[in-house]
Amino acid sequence: MTLSKILELLKAHGYKLTKHRKCIVTLLMSNIENLLSVEELYFLCKKEDTAINRSTVYRNIEILGQLNLLYKHVNDDGSAKFKLICTEEHHHHLICDLCGKIIIYNQCENSIYTQFAQSHGFILTGHTLELHGICSNCQLRHPI
Repeated sequence: MTLSKILELLKAHGYKLTKHRKCIVTLLMSNIENLLSVEELYFLCKKEDTAINRSTVYRNIEILGQLNLLYKHVNDDGSAKFKLICTEEHHHHLICDLCGKIIIYNQCENSIYTQFAQSHGFILTGHTLELHGICSNCQLRHPI
């Protein structure tokens, strides 16, 4: 999804295209392969515009989430990290546990999941798949 498409969608839903909102969306776009916490996003925004505050970032994350423009990942400790949706096509993610880098995995074995669900008396209505590991950059920085 492009920056202009996201901004058009915000405007179509009655949201003003403020400089802070544009800054947040632009930073999320430039970090499309990484998960960011609200705090990380706030500090990145603060570098661009010192007048921004945390509540603005939280409010915009909520708005983007309501418009289904965000992918949300909840860590084992309950903290959340976000990224803009990267595509409207069905896909899965390979996520680095250390830096939050995301690789898109487009292959999906939906028929296997459907068969599994049916064998347990379920009708499959959807699924998500996250593969976790440590990326090559983090392996160099943090040998296991």
